[in-house]
Amino acid sequence: MQKALFLPVLSLLILSGCASITGTTGQSVSVETRQQAQQVSGANCELTNSKGKWYVTTPGSVQIRRSNDDLIVICTKEGLEPGRATVTSDTKGSMFGNILFGGGIGAIVDHNSGAAYEYPTLIQIMMGAISTITGNSGGAASTTTKSEEPAAGNAFEVARNKCREIGFADGTEAYGQCVLKLNR
Repeated sequence: MQKALFLPVLSLLILSGCASITGTTGQSVSVETRQQAQQVSGANCELTNSKGKWYVTTPGSVQIRRSNDDLIVICTKEGLEPGRATVTSDTKGSMFGNILFGGGIGAIVDHNSGAAYEYPTLIQIMMGAISTITGNSGGAASTTTKSEEPAAGNAFEVARNKCREIGFADGTEAYGQCVLKLNR
């Protein structure tokens, strides 16, 4: 009789523990804006991923929700071309420990909540450029930047209009991603 109860009780003890061992769903990120080598203060930035939308004035920090989706950042300041970046989400190294020690349950919970992922802790946006920022678990980031060409007109406005024509609604994540993709 005792053996018959041992496995179910052991299973309940294992499964009743915390499903997440990789951390929290929130992350603080700092945002800076630059034009050439100079820091630009006072730009208004919108950060968007599948978990929400946040705002910060540069230089500044904001608490966001982690996600396995990229973070889209658009910064504007009067008199300057907008700066835009796609910030990739990286899987935290501890996620693999979660798979090993949690038997996969914690990994599923952390994936769904976003706790298994992180963004670079410092995001530098180049005004007048479109960037892709990739990070690693150490918080360092590398940036690939494509400058806008003024001779071609305002490419950002052209992309915005095209995305509206296609049927994307202003202010949605899909709209922002459309605009960024058309400007690459």
